[in-house]
Amino acid sequence: MNRRQVRKNRYKKNRCSKTTRRAARLFLVLKGIFLATCLAGISLLCILAYDALTQSAYFRARTITVSGNHRLSTSAVLNKAGVRANQNILDLNLKVLRNRLVADPWIADAEIERELPDAVHIRIKERTPVAVVKLNKPFYLSDQAEIFKPLDPGDHPKVPLVTGLRLCDLDLEHPGRCSALQCVMEVIRLTRLHGSVLPFHSVYRIHVDSQMGLTLFCFETATAVKLGFGDYEAKFDRLRDMMAYLRNTDGFAAVRAVDLNDLDRVVVKPEGGVALLGVCYRKEM
Repeated sequence: MNRRQVRKNRYKKNRCSKTTRRAARLFLVLKGIFLATCLAGISLLCILAYDALTQSAYFRARTITVSGNHRLSTSAVLNKAGVRANQNILDLNLKVLRNRLVADPWIADAEIERELPDAVHIRIKERTPVAVVKLNKPFYLSDQAEIFKPLDPGDHPKVPLVTGLRLCDLDLEHPGRCSALQCVMEVIRLTRLHGSVLPFHSVYRIHVDSQMGLTLFCFETATAVKLGFGDYEAKFDRLRDMMAYLRNTDGFAAVRAVDLNDLDRVVVKPEGGVALLGVCYRKEM
């Protein structure tokens, strides 16, 4: 007898696989909805928690300290930063506050720190003016060779006036690259050293000449000290020796000019401009 061939029920199998796929898709959709709902709920909880924290009286600023300010008052620093007493410290954007502070030309750098639960600490670094540079108008020059701010009406800074520099001589983005300005900064550095032969407060003008170099006008006698270019430390030493000699002879008050361009010789011109006193130095071998 011939066996009867059993036919597979392909239709029933296809229906089962389609049902399984639909169930899987439905599960994925429900899973996505559940995850999205959880994320939305977590986000809402975070927003509510943030609002609660930033409005809590527990985190209100009760202690605000400002340090590093000498020229600017504490109230001026707080006003520039926009920090107020009883302000919630968690609601402060420290980066924005710092940007507000360093936008002030007198502030070179700033650091702001929160101290939980109720304190804010502001530390600033002010620029120190060491000269006024006369360009198209007078500008402050900092100890970092930054020409950072024009003088305001009524300003009378007790720093030397630098003349002879021109805008075309300066690289305002990189002021240290200007050789003439570097010379000015080196001389100012030497005058600010303790026990300097030319104390900083005694120098009222520094003139820059592209050919002759630097000339300092010092003391109440308006004595011109011609330094030229370079070797400033050695020239200050030579000047110290000469000033000691002149003080012993009671003649420095009558000095009109001192020429230190040549390290081997110091030339002193007395008041009246008739006689020249020259002192020669031998180089040590």
